[in-house]
Amino acid sequence: MARPYPLETLRKLRDERAEAHAQGLAAQIARSQAALAKLGERERARRLHAERIAEQLRAERARLTDGGASGADLLRLAEFAKAARAQAELLERAEAEARQALATERADEEKLRQQLAEREAEARLVRNHEAGFREHQADLAQKADEEAALEQWNARPR
Repeated sequence: MARPYPLETLRKLRDERAEAHAQGLAAQIARSQAALAKLGERERARRLHAERIAEQLRAERARLTDGGASGADLLRLAEFAKAARAQAELLERAEAEARQALATERADEEKLRQQLAEREAEARLVRNHEAGFREHQADLAQKADEEAALEQWNARPR
C-alpha cells in the first residue's frame, strides 16, 4: 500500500501562496494600467490646452497687429496669457504626479513579479519532491510485487 505524501500540507500551502501572489500581481497590473491611462489623459489635456491657448494667443496677436487694439485689449491679453500660464503649470504638475504614480505602480508590479517567481519556484520544488516521492513509492510497490511473485514461484511444489 502506498504511503501518503508526508509534505502534502506544505505543497498545498506553497501552491496557495503562489496563487495568492498571482492574483495580487494581476490586481497590481490593473493598477499600473490605470495609472498609465491616467498619465495619457493628463498628457493629452496638457497638449490640448497648450494648442488651444497658442491658437487663441495667435488670433489675439493678429487682431492686435491689425491696429484695432486699445489699452484694455492689451491688458486683457496680458491677463489671459498669465491665466493660461497658471493653468499650464497646473496641468504640468498633474502630469508629473501621474508620471510619478505610474513609476510607483510599476515598481510595485516588478516587486510582485519577483515575489511571484519565488513563490512559484518554492511550489515547484515541493511538487517535484512529491513527484519523486510518488515515483519512489511506485518503485517500492513494484519491487514488493516482484518479490511476492518470486516467493510464490519458489514456494510452489516441484
